[in-house]
Amino acid sequence: MAENDLGSVASFIAKLNRCAASHIGYCDTDKQSIMHYFETELDIPYTDCFVLAMKEDTLIGVAGFDADLENKVAEIWGPFIMAGHWGIRLSMWDKMMELLPHEIKELMMFPNEKNEHVQQLATERQFNKISKEAILVYSRKSKRKSLHPSITALSEQYFSEFQQLHNKTFPKAYYHGQQILNRMNDHRKVFIMTHPTQALLGYIYMEVEPEFGDASIEFFAVKETERGKGIGGKMIEAGLDWIFSFHEIASVNLCVNAKNENAIRLYKKVGFKQMHALCAYTKKI
Repeated sequence: MAENDLGSVASFIAKLNRCAASHIGYCDTDKQSIMHYFETELDIPYTDCFVLAMKEDTLIGVAGFDADLENKVAEIWGPFIMAGHWGIRLSMWDKMMELLPHEIKELMMFPNEKNEHVQQLATERQFNKISKEAILVYSRKSKRKSLHPSITALSEQYFSEFQQLHNKTFPKAYYHGQQILNRMNDHRKVFIMTHPTQALLGYIYMEVEPEFGDASIEFFAVKETERGKGIGGKMIEAGLDWIFSFHEIASVNLCVNAKNENAIRLYKKVGFKQMHALCAYTKKI
């Protein structure tokens, strides 16, 4: 992939990712959002981690990875291949793997459960299926204003408690606690709920990209001893208040393990609706 391919590649991915049969979780469906991600979020330049397949002058395939060099994990984007050309998948895969940094020790894939082609490729490349994930969406039109004064933005006083709760709850997450602290800014917020004794009870981490109308709830956790007390619902409602304070945001997405029925029940109670089901695959290399 060359720099001048960015626009056409983003359009290609956006188009195919709108269809469940070629959908890859965590890849966007908006051209501008994909371009922005490629330019700002990848640990290594997109010219060094994506390969293209062309038939004459027509783009027919894109495959690449988002490398997390700190955690030594790479998340596979695609392969996104035009209908009728799936036979190029293995040669595309091999070409992409030539670009993989030597630091990477694990690969992850998140195809839609209806994306049979990529699931087939995961089997061919000896990936292990580890879970099923649900993608849920919440629309602005469903939102009612809530008021929870005990929920505030994360302050330095609670950095250590936040990291302990996050790392214990999500030990293999794509961001550990310190990475989230490093990412925090006006568009990436952690809100917390505390007890009058000043103990941390739970947190929610969200990201928004107003210029692209995108928003997501990335992580959310309540201390084990405090679960079942309505804290989770209050934090989600407060988080949605913050997200929809950006008028450009029309909806918000989140991902949760499909086996986590309690969490899914809570999200649906607040007003989320399930949009996709993903299959999570992993492979040590």
